[in-house]
Amino acid sequence: MAKSVAGQTAQREGVTEHTRWNFWVIATECSAFQSGLAWVDPATVLPLFVTRLTGSTVLVGLVTVLQRLGYMLPQLPMAAILGHRPRRAPFLRWGVLWGRLPFIGFVIYLWARGVGEPGVVILLMMVAYLSVGLGNGVVAVPWQDIIAKSIPSFLRGRFFGAIHFATATAAIGVGFAVRWMLGSSGPGFPRSYTILFTLVAVFLAISTIGCWMVREPIRPVLDRPQSLREIVRGAVPLLRGRPAFRMLVVTGLLAFSMSYLMPFYMVYARRELGVQEAMAGVYILVMMVGTATFGLVWGQINDRWGPRSVIRGACGVVLLTPILALGLPAVGSAAPGAGQMLPGLFSLVFLCGGASYAGIWTGVTNYLFELTSHQDRPRYIALFNLFTLPGALVPLLIGLLLNYLPFPAVFSLMVACGGAALLLSWRLPHPTPLDSSTARE
Repeated sequence: MAKSVAGQTAQREGVTEHTRWNFWVIATECSAFQSGLAWVDPATVLPLFVTRLTGSTVLVGLVTVLQRLGYMLPQLPMAAILGHRPRRAPFLRWGVLWGRLPFIGFVIYLWARGVGEPGVVILLMMVAYLSVGLGNGVVAVPWQDIIAKSIPSFLRGRFFGAIHFATATAAIGVGFAVRWMLGSSGPGFPRSYTILFTLVAVFLAISTIGCWMVREPIRPVLDRPQSLREIVRGAVPLLRGRPAFRMLVVTGLLAFSMSYLMPFYMVYARRELGVQEAMAGVYILVMMVGTATFGLVWGQINDRWGPRSVIRGACGVVLLTPILALGLPAVGSAAPGAGQMLPGLFSLVFLCGGASYAGIWTGVTNYLFELTSHQDRPRYIALFNLFTLPGALVPLLIGLLLNYLPFPAVFSLMVACGGAALLLSWRLPHPTPLDSSTARE
């Protein structure tokens, strides 16, 4: 009986062909991309590299800002380009290829010239990460659209859970390797970082090959091209007319903003708590364990109770993260002998970071998919990312604030934002699709 219902659901949503192939191909390439970035993890390793060269917390935040801006800015033009085109896979394939070539150029420079000119190294690194972000921005709409077209709604929780689990499992090994690489027995600075950036490039190449292997089912599209001006002009009426989309935007803005701030927890641990640099590998490991474990949990929750429940749970973990960052050092200073355990206890912050990232991505993406028809999905994806764009500037703001305020004061502001996200998540209505035939039963 259950099998029959699942089959009817898949047929109703029109996503039976290519489902199994894309499930594993996309999960593999996405895991390669995300675990590859863990070699120079933006939350742990990259801040150490930047501060080694410049000592600037602003630049730590700027790297994240450039990635997010690069990711978000191309999406509205891509929605206009793709809205009436039945085939989106070519834009996916060429977008990832050209977007990742500059990163390879940056790696070649490191091997050829080293870090003797810190200003040039930082500039090339910024360009490399911006280019990766722009490439991902170009492919974000076709990539998500192909997922929604080929993965049935009742499998999407498990699909994203598989991505998080595979990513985290691979990154666990990365964490051990990074710990050795940055430790006293590793190659030493700067060779260790050159090797780590090289490994990022290798995993990006694997992901790119996977993107070229994706199969695209053909689904209904718009009858005519939709201009960028039309999409922008209809943005505010869309927010007014669809309360569920409006609430998702506000909740996602706050939740994603908090998830972008993990690099500052590493800077705090290093500067204020005296945590050794090699602990970055441990924190990567713990963060990936959180992503793997909770990724599977969020997937099951999504498929059983829907994405709204996932968003609420993830926002709770978002709030818990800065609370732990504030509370653990206080416990360490008050309890006898707890200070020696503080570096290990602080890993709970990164456990929550991994768990919240997996939940926010799974919940928000699936909620957005369930709100939209095939014809309107590119527009919704692009507009959602446009409206949440200010969240990409939050790391830069935090970096600036840390020049004037102590870490505990900044973390207190993050607690307030996390609390607001949690409260708003409980106001999210059930996601009612535009096309009633795709409604969750």
